[in-house]
Amino acid sequence: MEHIAILLATYNGERYLKEQLDSLFQQTFKDWTLYVHDDGSTDQTCTILKEYATQHDNIVVLDYPAQHGAKNNFLSLLHKVDADYYLFCDQDDEWAADKIEKQMAVMKETERSCPGKPVLVFSDLFIADSELNQIGTMWKQENIRPEHLTTFDEGGALEFVTGSTMLFDRQAKDAVVFPAEKAVMHDAWVTLCVLRSGGIVKAISEPLVYYRQHGGNVLGVNNWSQYSRIKRLINIKKSIVANYKHYRMLQALGYGSVFKYLRYKHSYRKKG
Repeated sequence: MEHIAILLATYNGERYLKEQLDSLFQQTFKDWTLYVHDDGSTDQTCTILKEYATQHDNIVVLDYPAQHGAKNNFLSLLHKVDADYYLFCDQDDEWAADKIEKQMAVMKETERSCPGKPVLVFSDLFIADSELNQIGTMWKQENIRPEHLTTFDEGGALEFVTGSTMLFDRQAKDAVVFPAEKAVMHDAWVTLCVLRSGGIVKAISEPLVYYRQHGGNVLGVNNWSQYSRIKRLINIKKSIVANYKHYRMLQALGYGSVFKYLRYKHSYRKKG
């Protein structure tokens, strides 16, 4: 029997954690195990996890030292858990009831058509407010074009695979480089490692996650349409720093010159 692992990294997530956990147990695809590691919460997060773990035998709460941040926490779970398939899960989102079922169908089809290759499947997201009222979709709001995530050279210059939408197989996990000191975030690192290994990154255009924006997100949506040109210029420093960190992450994986990175980045923008 195939082992499907959902990896949930928590930290002070009491406000929405129960709703996320309930959305997992409402999945039409039932055969999975939830692995959780808490990063030192001081609220009721651990109490909630213990409560659900006593009610469900497919929850495993792992006890090891705090990892000091979402990136390290998720990657530590990935490193420790042995499974055939993996999904990352954020503590404050909710999943569409058929998320796993639809992603597994695409996964199996892609594995059949590309035997032996690492496979990563991801989807669009509904952007939602704190009450899960839909604001829009991620790909439309941020003008994301996932068809360009085909090779390490081209895909390396981009950064738009959201961890909570990802499903990837064991071959993809085996492609992930550990340790990952230069990783900006866990989802970007895993995606780049899969592309670097010649793997397949497959997009599902349907939104399968409700990406809750509530002011306390570790990462959120950049709605640049709200900003004037002047305000964008004011934020140029942040953009430069973000690009530097992203390129440094690519360097750690042997990407090549900064000129290649800038060329593909410019090419992607022109295609938009």
